[in-house]
Amino acid sequence: MKLWQKIFLCSLALVILAIDVTSVLLLSNSHRLTVMREEQNAVSEHKYLSAMLKDNVIFERLRQNKVLLSPEEVIEVTQSAFDPQSGSRTVGLSLYTGQRRLLSYNGRTEQLEVSILQSASQSGVLNQVQGLGGYALEIVDDGSASYLVVISQIMLENQPYYLMTSSDVTEIYTLYSQQLNYILVMSIICATVIASVLLVVVWLLLLPLRRINEGTQQIARGNYSRRLPETGSTEFLQLSRNMNEMAQAIEQNVQELESVAQDRSTFIANLAHEMKTPLTSILGFGDLLRIKRTVSDKERQEYAGIIVEETKRLKTLSGKLMELITVGSTQLDWQTLPLTGLMEEVGQTLQIALSKSGVTLNMRVCKTEVTVDKELFKSLIYNLIDNAIKASKAGQEIEVLAEEENGVLTISVKDQGIGIAKEELPKITQPFYMIDKSRTRKAGGAGLGLALCAEIAKLHGAKLRIESEPRKGTCASVIFDKREEMR
Repeated sequence: MKLWQKIFLCSLALVILAIDVTSVLLLSNSHRLTVMREEQNAVSEHKYLSAMLKDNVIFERLRQNKVLLSPEEVIEVTQSAFDPQSGSRTVGLSLYTGQRRLLSYNGRTEQLEVSILQSASQSGVLNQVQGLGGYALEIVDDGSASYLVVISQIMLENQPYYLMTSSDVTEIYTLYSQQLNYILVMSIICATVIASVLLVVVWLLLLPLRRINEGTQQIARGNYSRRLPETGSTEFLQLSRNMNEMAQAIEQNVQELESVAQDRSTFIANLAHEMKTPLTSILGFGDLLRIKRTVSDKERQEYAGIIVEETKRLKTLSGKLMELITVGSTQLDWQTLPLTGLMEEVGQTLQIALSKSGVTLNMRVCKTEVTVDKELFKSLIYNLIDNAIKASKAGQEIEVLAEEENGVLTISVKDQGIGIAKEELPKITQPFYMIDKSRTRKAGGAGLGLALCAEIAKLHGAKLRIESEPRKGTCASVIFDKREEMR
């Protein structure tokens, strides 16, 4: 069952139940008040008849100048006294002594009166009405009519009698039954009207939800650029906004995953290509040495030199690749060390490469301490200076500057080399990306140095910033915010 159907049926049931319960309660309360009013009137008329009987008996005794009237005379006086008129509520009057009926004026209720008296005697009601002022009321139904019966005890000529009067209240119960039937019919009519109105209201209220559902279905099918209209009530507005944010996040994640997959595919292709070139050279020149019968010393040295250079290149490639793969998975060994000592160690390691290239290294390092993984940090600075050496010509200078200001440490490596075009800067930290592949390979590079630097800087919570202009050189800076470390 759909949500709108559940809301519709539950709302309709609650509304109809509320109307029916309220109507029945009001009708029952009105009926109860009517019955109470009839009981009060019946008791009042019963009291009036009781007093009238007593007065008539006393009058007759005085008129006959007797001390007491006989039971037969009392019955005669009662018969002559009770003369119901058209406006009287009482339709029957009976006089009993014990359970023996002495007088019954209305034959319609005779059998009912007998059964009522017997029941009252067995239940102890007659004991409750003994004495002056006691009354018992009971409503009985003979199948065709309903009667309100009042019983009381009166003293006539020093003899106790039970006076029973009955009033016809059939009309009250008939009206009550008719009103119940009327409520049933009206509830059916109201249910039809309310159902029609409620159906339209529920349909209109849930219209934004259907739009959201349609939008989410499109998103679920892969249309992550789909956005839901942020309209409607506060709840639907928030739901649409949350769904849009979710779709945007999914779209970004999908794009990132696609980018990662593409990068991995490019990475594998570049790796295969970079490894294929030196292996082909090694295999080719090794095969020449194997199959050529006569090899001069000059050729042997030439072939062996090529093999050695390609082997070095392959070794450098595998080392850089392994370092790039494992840099994010190794446990860092954090140490607080003086920056000057670390930079001097890196400078000493690069002396051979500097002397071969004819490039001068100028270091200006401030006296401060850094909390780093020593080996990774040295690899970071080494790769930045190594890239600067490869981009520089003989006679040029590489400047390494480390300065701290307001808790921010900036280590910059600036060369005077060929520089990098502006559109190439966002790509240079990608693995195997090389601007001038022939020059990079000639210098012994594989396009992994800056990718490794970016990963190491990220692990240290630092930022790698590269600024460059063609033919004006490049400045690579590593920025450490020591204020964040203190937090």
